[in-house]
Parts: sequence; structure tokens; C-alpha cells
Amino acid sequence: MQASQKLLQNQLKTMLKEPVEGFKVELCDDSDIYKWRCYIQGPPDTPYQGGIFQQKWSFQSYPFEPPTLTFTSGFWHPNVESNGKVCISILHAPGEDEMSGERPEERWNPTQTPETILLSIISLLSDPNIFSPANVDAGVEYRDKREAFKVRVKKLIEKANAALPSDFEMPKPKKIEVPSTPIDNGDYDFEIEEDDSYEEDVEEEEEDDLSGDDGEDEEADDE
Repeated sequence: MQASQKLLQNQLKTMLKEPVEGFKVELCDDSDIYKWRCYIQGPPDTPYQGGIFQQKWSFQSYPFEPPTLTFTSGFWHPNVESNGKVCISILHAPGEDEMSGERPEERWNPTQTPETILLSIISLLSDPNIFSPANVDAGVEYRDKREAFKVRVKKLIEKANAALPSDFEMPKPKKIEVPSTPIDNGDYDFEIEEDDSYEEDVEEEEEDDLSGDDGEDEEADDE
């Protein structure tokens, strides 16, 4: 087994066990670890809210080169080409490219993972980069005709949702629950018992003080 196969298997296993909210990943073909299908839920408060869109991920030279992400659902976005290919800095090959205007640290590096890609997609859908659009028409419409942009996306949402498998369910990330039962202190349970010996000692001291004062008075009278 190649190192990249083992790496992808482990990363897929982790994402199935601990899914990222708003995403579902699976293999397109159980025999090919290099081809993934991803379902993306439109983030709230964006034109894509209410839609679930499908992508295909192709890991060709992973992790030294970024995967290729392509929407198979119709998608209208300034940073998605007309053929569905996603264009964001994290998916650009590592190294310097003076024409792109991107810093090397903004581009792909082997420490990136599918999870960091998903987080970048959330940012992409929530805040498109209209200054360097891959789809110029979508960028212009988003900038100048926002309502028309929303109407177009709404139609694509309906098509995308209609194309989902009949038994499709978006996984829900696990939440940490605070236990409602009292904490067992084990051997450290104890009760505070009242101790009357202190009060008895104080009373005895007070009696001694009183008897001592009387003795001094008597010696003073004798003189």
C-alpha cells in the first residue's frame, strides 16, 4: 500500500467518525481511495442557505499537490469556474507565482488536510473573492445585481436538492454532554462532626482566670 493511500484512508476514517458540520464525505467507488464525493450544505445567512451541493474530489499527487475539487451540482459563484472547478488559493500548487498575487503561505502545502479544505470552502461561500474571480459573470452579478444573483442561486438550490439520494442524511457532529448525575467522590466522602471539647477547654480556662484574680485580690488585702 502506498503512503498516500494509507494517509487518505486514515483521514477519511477520521472524517466519518468525527464529521465536520455541514459536510458529508464518502468514496465515489469503494475500490478507489483517490476519488471522493463531498456533500456541502450552504452556510446560513448566505445565498446558498438551504441547499446541499455535490462535489467530486480527485487526489492525484496528494499530499504534495492539492486535490482537484469540482462541483457536479450546478453552481454559480465568483470563484467557481463554469465547469464547476473550485479556484481558491489553498488549492493552487505550492510555490511562488508572481502573476497570481498570492503569497506562498496562502497556497497548498503538504500539511493541509481535507478538513482544512472544507473550512476554506465555508469561507469561500460566505465571502466570495470578487477581485480575482474565476467566473467573471458571476463576480459582476454578485457585485452589481445581488438580488438577481440570489434568484439564480435559489433555482440551483432546488435542482441540487432534487438530485440528492432518497435516503440522504447529513451527519450531525457529536456534542459534549455535561453529566447530570452527581460526581462520586469515592473514598474522599466525609462528614464534619461537632467537637465539644473546644468549648469545654475554653470554659475551664475562664474558670482558672477568675480564680486567679480572686487570689491576687486577697494578697493585696493582707498587705
